[in-house]
Amino acid sequence: MFPYRFDQSQPTPPAPAPAPARSPRRVGTAALLALALTGGAVGGGTVGAVAATRWLAPQASTAAAPPASSAATPAPSTASAPSTLAPVANNAPVENVAGSVYSKVNDAVVQITVSGAVQGGFSTEGSGSGFVVDASGLILTNNHVVENARAISVRFTSGETREAQVLGTDRGNDLALIKVDLPENVPVAPLGNSDQVQVGETAIAIGSPFGLDQTVTQGIISAVHRNWNPGNGRTRRNLIQTDAPINPGNSGGPLLNAQGEVIGINTMIESPVRGSVGVGFAVPINTAKDRLTQLQGGATLEPVWLGIVGQELDETIASDLGINTSKGVLVVSVAQGSPAAQVGLRGGQNANERIPSGGDVITAVDGNAVTNVDELTEQLASKKPGDTVTLSVVRNNQEQQIDVTLQAWPAEAE
Repeated sequence: MFPYRFDQSQPTPPAPAPAPARSPRRVGTAALLALALTGGAVGGGTVGAVAATRWLAPQASTAAAPPASSAATPAPSTASAPSTLAPVANNAPVENVAGSVYSKVNDAVVQITVSGAVQGGFSTEGSGSGFVVDASGLILTNNHVVENARAISVRFTSGETREAQVLGTDRGNDLALIKVDLPENVPVAPLGNSDQVQVGETAIAIGSPFGLDQTVTQGIISAVHRNWNPGNGRTRRNLIQTDAPINPGNSGGPLLNAQGEVIGINTMIESPVRGSVGVGFAVPINTAKDRLTQLQGGATLEPVWLGIVGQELDETIASDLGINTSKGVLVVSVAQGSPAAQVGLRGGQNANERIPSGGDVITAVDGNAVTNVDELTEQLASKKPGDTVTLSVVRNNQEQQIDVTLQAWPAEAE
């Protein structure tokens, strides 16, 4: 749902005959294939948030009566005068979905303030959002909200504050579970089923954008199962995309459906400015539910790192480079010191070429075929640091098997 207005204008004289229709102009689009470092990463990233939306109710106006016409000849006319239908005022109430959800869930949403490392004699500070998932005081938020925090303060809608401690984190999915001494009468946010989310459904976000707590916005689900690379090389997988306004400070807050159930955890935005342009992302709540027991037990989950820049291979590229297979991931470059480098995986040799030649082609992981970077990332996503995988690699048009032991994704590469 978006802000809208219906305007009803006065009746106008009949329009002149339209000019001949012009042929529509075609606008071409070009597809750009981005290169990405591959790793088993999901979620994580920049901040998100929410801004208030003003809803404009349909407005009705009264049409003017048609002017009286004078008789042109004494002869009576048998034709009846054209009639003008007055618009019917739309007095039906506008459904306040966001308000209903806000009333149901807002008291379970919290503002999180963190104090970080001391730099130059000053302590760094930041803020985000979160929501209560268990009456024992468990609060779910983003890992990047509480990462490296020296102190964490949680503020409830009552104004009460509590100090929190981190129980567990999942850096790959940008999740963190913290615990507080919960004040009385604070509800638990109802958790939905993100596997049932459909494109076009209502999406509502609650959080603290720019420190403005208890802010609600509304939009729709723009996409599901979205894979997205924010530019740091690590592809985030299976995200929910929404156009509900999300801004810095709403990270870790809930994305809800029209029934007031949490379907995602707001995590990041795509924007050329420091604010919402209608492209926000949330970690599916089922991803968090699958890991709550581990996080409550103190787990520190890390994304894995292979350490390559890869390019999807197709018939044109294969023909240009003289490769006898047309499906797989062409290794463009290999990061120094990475797991791929340690086992001798080869990248392209001529950096001046648009696509450097001579690189290995990865065609399978543990016998499972991969044809692009997303599929390679998906195969690695279920792995953990220290796991060994077998890569099927075509080198100099000869296939071979290479075992690689995966490492944790370097924090400095985030």
